[in-house]
Amino acid sequence: MREIIIKAFGYFEPAAEECLEELHRLCEAWYLDMQVFTLDKGTLHIYHEGEYFPDDEVSAILAKHITEKSQGKLDIIDYEAWKLHRYFLQMQYQRKEDLAKGIVYSRSSSLDYALEASMQKNSQVEIK
Repeated sequence: MREIIIKAFGYFEPAAEECLEELHRLCEAWYLDMQVFTLDKGTLHIYHEGEYFPDDEVSAILAKHITEKSQGKLDIIDYEAWKLHRYFLQMQYQRKEDLAKGIVYSRSSSLDYALEASMQKNSQVEIK
C-alpha cells in the first residue's frame, strides 16, 4: 500500500458531464482512478488520497466551467509539506482575466493555521 502524502477533496456545482469527461481524461493521463471525480445530480465530488494530485491541471479545467452560479472548493492537504492549499470555485473570488488563463483564486497555509486560513475571504489577511 502506498503512503498517503496528498489528500484532495471538495465539490463543484453546477457541473456538467463535459467537465467530468475532461477530468476523466486528466485521470487517464496521470494514471489516477476515475472515481476521484464523480458527478451526482449536477454536483461534482472530488476525493483522492495518494502520493500526488495534479491540482494545477484540475483547477485549470474547473476554471473553464466557473459561472456566476458556481460554488465549491477544492482542498489539497500536503502532509509532507504540512500545507493546506484551497481553491475557491466561486465567481465572486475570481478575476475573469485569470479564469481565461485557467487560473483559479487560491490560498495556502500551514496546517497549523488551516482553520483560520480557510475562514478568510479576502487576500488582505496575512497567513503564517
